[in-house]
Amino acid sequence: MRRKAARRVLSIAQDVVATAALARDAIIFIGSSDSKIAHANPVAVNLFSASKTALRDGTEIKQFLAFLAKNAEFASGDSVSAVRETLGLISRTLAKTELQPFQMGGRKFTWRKAEGPEGFIALVLREAGKAEELARTLADHKIFIQHLIDVLPIPVYLKNLDGVINRCNDAFAELLGQEPKKVIGSKLSDVAPKPLVTRISGYEAPLLKSEGNVRHEIDFEMDGVEKSALFAAASLKGPSGVIAGTIGSLIDITSLKLAQAEVAAAARRLTGLLEKAPVGVGISGRESGEFKFYNKMFANLLALDSETTMPTDAVLLSERYREKSLEDMDMLGALQDVELRIRRPAGSDARWLKTSIEPLTFEGQETVLWWLSDITKQKLAARELQNKANNDELTGLANRARYMQKLSQCETVLRGTGTPASIFLLDLDGFKAVNDTLGHAAGDWVLVETAKRLKRSARRAEEVARLGGDEFTLFLINKGGEKEMADLADDIIAELAKPYVWEGHECDIGASIGFTVFDAGYCDMNEQLRRADKAMYEAKAAGKGRACLYRTELEPDLHRDESA
Repeated sequence: MRRKAARRVLSIAQDVVATAALARDAIIFIGSSDSKIAHANPVAVNLFSASKTALRDGTEIKQFLAFLAKNAEFASGDSVSAVRETLGLISRTLAKTELQPFQMGGRKFTWRKAEGPEGFIALVLREAGKAEELARTLADHKIFIQHLIDVLPIPVYLKNLDGVINRCNDAFAELLGQEPKKVIGSKLSDVAPKPLVTRISGYEAPLLKSEGNVRHEIDFEMDGVEKSALFAAASLKGPSGVIAGTIGSLIDITSLKLAQAEVAAAARRLTGLLEKAPVGVGISGRESGEFKFYNKMFANLLALDSETTMPTDAVLLSERYREKSLEDMDMLGALQDVELRIRRPAGSDARWLKTSIEPLTFEGQETVLWWLSDITKQKLAARELQNKANNDELTGLANRARYMQKLSQCETVLRGTGTPASIFLLDLDGFKAVNDTLGHAAGDWVLVETAKRLKRSARRAEEVARLGGDEFTLFLINKGGEKEMADLADDIIAELAKPYVWEGHECDIGASIGFTVFDAGYCDMNEQLRRADKAMYEAKAAGKGRACLYRTELEPDLHRDESA
């Protein structure tokens, strides 16, 4: 019976295969005892794609050498002799040796025999042109890295796996009080104080095992002086992708820490002064919004209960408006004189407060400084003045100034829209007789009562105003055409025809109305007001107590060209 072929005892480990796959050189592993190929990495397979069969696992290395003898040109000029010599060098016990270079397909190769993993020999082949190019690239890369490190304003260093500083800039050497030439090539423990070395080494240890980065604030002593520094480091990979050391920076923040302490002390002194300030003062956390301090005046203005937990700035700003306010503060440096209307506690009268906010460092943290004052009296006084300027003092209706401003605004807004509009002009019938017989008090009452009735019957009007004396006007937008306006005019006349009784005396009051209906997008409001006035006089001339719509027939001389 035929015996099965014996299985190969040697097999190359997967971690070796994975490592070889990352290499830039072509690598062929062969068994040291049988000279058979155990593995060829992807670079070797790609370089010698014409001889893939000769590079299969388990193939005699002689087949690959035969391929070279046939296709390559060796430096000696005799390919067969060169291949025999190479086979002899591979077979010898010599662990390392350079092999005769060769050229194939216009490409030059150098190769050597090297020690492989246990039980294997490694043949390492390199394309000469690429090797030179790689060397130049690495050299340029090193120069670029050193230049980059030199120009950085912060202290930076590079360390290898043995802890030797390969590169650093002047800033790093100056931080250690050393010359750069002394630091480069030395271990950190040889040029830096032991406490600092211990802290850095502890943070860097994990970075040498697996890729990562760290960032810490560290304290240490140097030359008898307590120092603080901001330390950051990251794993540094070599060309093959394997961790080759660390890159780190060390920024001295001792002065900054002292300054922060001084600011905190000043802030404590400031709170004592602010407690007695005649305006409300508060300090809230930038992120949380929680007040860390507020004085008595601040608490009084917001009705804060000092027995409860510290409030947040939500007592002043909604979440949406808070974000916008802080953005504006950052952009402008401070947000000045913002007016707020608040009601605290629930059920109390609303109050107007004026506040300003600006950024502040308080107790070493980013905070917001609030200034608060009560402007309720000023706002109410301003509102009263505004009402007097815009409203008729007797009836509370809009006065002539406000009404004309309304017409002007609408003329601008509605221009070109084609929106229907109407102006009413109303004059009381019998008003002079009431004034003459019952006195001005009765006349004033009639005017007030007329204003009430107009607001009821013309509640859809944009504006109801008293122009002066017993003359009133209405302005309507998009409430209908001639028919709807005529109906409204009749309703108003009917409402004003109802009895006026003042202190038991019935006042004989009625109204005459002139009105226009027009396209508000293509008109002169002053002209429309004049036309309503013309129509109103026509109503009075026709017997009073009636309404008249303005038509061009009322002024034939003015509209002769239009009718021609």
